[in-house]
Amino acid sequence: MVSREKTRKVFLELINLQLKPHGKTYDDVVGQHDWYMKFNTTREKEQDFIKEAIRIVRTKLRMNKSIAEKEVNWFILQWGLTTAHADAEALSVAVKEKKRKKQ
Repeated sequence: MVSREKTRKVFLELINLQLKPHGKTYDDVVGQHDWYMKFNTTREKEQDFIKEAIRIVRTKLRMNKSIAEKEVNWFILQWGLTTAHADAEALSVAVKEKKRKKQ
């Protein structure tokens, strides 16, 4: 069984990993309610994060790939950065391109 302290260290590492592009760390957001909604990411960057997070969880918590993937998916569900803005931009571009092609 994985110790609580080891799990906490990995949790903090994952928080820091997803905040790194924003120049922030866990210490910067620890007291803020819904901090994960204040920072955006793209689907592509989220997928890169997921791959790295799975590697970290597998290595540091010694989990097999299937369990690590589930753990990272739970992490994303609870603490993942918002991607709505990025999705809205992609949809907007797609709609504009479609309209332009019709003209």
